[in-house]
Amino acid sequence: MKASARSLAAPSSSEVHAVPWVPMESSRWSPVAAIFGNEIRRVTDGFRFPAFALLSIALMALSAITAGARYRAEIHEQQALTQDYAGQLAGLTVDRAVEILHPALKPPWKLDLVVDGGQTATPDVYEQALSALVAPEIRRIQSRNYRLPNQEPLDWMFVIRVVLPLAAFLLGYDAVYGERRDGTLKLLFSYPVARWKVMTGKLLALWSCLAAPFLTGAALSLLLAVGLEGIPLQPGDLVKAGLVVLLGLWGAGFFALISLLVSSLSRENSTSLSVLAWLWVMAVIVVPAVSGLLAHRLRPIPSEGETALRLRAINQQIAREYTGREGHWRRPEWAAADDYAWERASAAAENRRQTLEEGVRRQGLTRKLDQVRLARSLASISPVSLIQELAERLTGSGLWRDESFLEQARRFRSALAGRIAELDRRDPESPHILFFSGYVSRRPIGEGSLPRFAFREQPVRRALASGLSALGVFVLETAALAAASLFIFSRVDTGDL
Repeated sequence: MKASARSLAAPSSSEVHAVPWVPMESSRWSPVAAIFGNEIRRVTDGFRFPAFALLSIALMALSAITAGARYRAEIHEQQALTQDYAGQLAGLTVDRAVEILHPALKPPWKLDLVVDGGQTATPDVYEQALSALVAPEIRRIQSRNYRLPNQEPLDWMFVIRVVLPLAAFLLGYDAVYGERRDGTLKLLFSYPVARWKVMTGKLLALWSCLAAPFLTGAALSLLLAVGLEGIPLQPGDLVKAGLVVLLGLWGAGFFALISLLVSSLSRENSTSLSVLAWLWVMAVIVVPAVSGLLAHRLRPIPSEGETALRLRAINQQIAREYTGREGHWRRPEWAAADDYAWERASAAAENRRQTLEEGVRRQGLTRKLDQVRLARSLASISPVSLIQELAERLTGSGLWRDESFLEQARRFRSALAGRIAELDRRDPESPHILFFSGYVSRRPIGEGSLPRFAFREQPVRRALASGLSALGVFVLETAALAAASLFIFSRVDTGDL
């Protein structure tokens, strides 16, 4: 009886892709290995797998090349600004230091090839003066042609969010129904093999076909970034890149489960492919776009006209509060006669104006960040958007890097103001009216006396902590999907079609 069973199970070479051979007298994992091997042959037989593998590896290699070119360009432009600032500091006096713009630079994002996180679009320089008479500037230093179309960032996350789910759906849409149609699934289920083992073999095979090109592309991308493009990746950066690799592998398994679930539910291959295509469009395109529209409607940001009205109202408020006592600036030698009474009142008015205007600017920035945060929260119902958010949290990119930059830039200004105030106090001849040129010390500032801005990236430990909530959601979604896939697969009807 065993011999006849073995002869039935062992297919001819021409049927190797149609009838898997499942050993009857081996370890408990031998059926999984046999199904895995047969499914690998089925998935890789044809044009679909080589095309996906080549596309993934090429895109990830290209991400390293474009990231390297962008990194060098940003370094060059930031070095030019740094040199210009150093030239302004040479021979600088205290009263002149309160008027110049002191730049805080957000360094180029070294993991741009892994996850862009919007860093190529958001401001990377925040220039602030200590004088209330000089408005701050927040902008992006690198020049770009705004007539060019707005392109999707080319990074690993593009492959994970767009290419991996598409490949999983194209490679796995017929994983169950195709064998059911050919009759091999009925034969496979006739063996004394638990259905969860059959599904495990299929899942591992599909996951492996997605993971192998992705891992190859990631390794090649890192080698190109460090060796050819010269991006100085530190151990912490490599750890963060490794976390994104693990996230990509996890995502590949998630998309493979979706493909198996839909294939198990479908009665036609065309139906399975159509449903998976619809899911891809909804998850990758529709949900993020609708989330952005909803965030724009639910949490609008102030327009330029509204901001101008608020600033005008502040000017009117200052005029009322300091009626006839602001805007008076005399030559220091004349003002010394009454101990700078008019100038102190004018300085108080300008400092008050600056505080109120800074509040308006901060509120505008906060509203913009809140709008993005709401859009991300709404979009996270899509698995690909949730994966994007996880990647940005684990690497310290995206919204969190922008918020950290703004906060560190403001702390830098506070430290700078404290240092200038200390230098001014050392001069007994200074009127000590901070921070207005001509009414503070005119002594030169020694070289290296002023603090310099140094941006601190988010450490790995804090990145992991910030991603725990999103990670928990993804774990629950994966567990629910795995349970649903196993439940549906265990009830696949293998009757005649």
